[in-house]
Amino acid sequence: MLQKPQPNEYNEYYQGYIDLVKDTEILKTLEHQFQEFKTLLASIDEEKSNFRYETGKWSIKEVLGHLIDSERIFSYRALRIARNDNQPLPGFEQDDYIKNSNYDGVSFKHLAEEFALLRAANILMFVGFTDEMWPRKGTVDNKAVSVRALVYILAGHTQHHWNILKEKYNC
Repeated sequence: MLQKPQPNEYNEYYQGYIDLVKDTEILKTLEHQFQEFKTLLASIDEEKSNFRYETGKWSIKEVLGHLIDSERIFSYRALRIARNDNQPLPGFEQDDYIKNSNYDGVSFKHLAEEFALLRAANILMFVGFTDEMWPRKGTVDNKAVSVRALVYILAGHTQHHWNILKEKYNC
């Protein structure tokens, strides 16, 4: 069982995401989210996936696209650091990623499948991490971060957007 990361393992910006993770068995949390998200995504049709709760806000497709981008980026960071790659990693600007994506032009079914496959692959990768890998630290956006923190951030970030989809998008 992995304990929640300590504040010195991540940028304070991510505290809110880490606080959203209630279960200390992070791999079970990721699996539980995976199952819940599959159910949620199956309930959204193509028409609803284009919904924006306000002008200028992301569509449901773009929210899911953002989760796909973030899942890839956070898991890539975790992989690099777990493998003792000490090269500093850059941050990313989420709005630029969405602006330069084509998520609204891709079917929602495709995006849902992409997210499901990506999450399943990441869970398999994380299961293979050893006890020595989880506390390893690297640098992301000029801040120290541990592998363990990145996986908690990933789970908390997903939960954050799950909450937004329920509250703002009525999903």
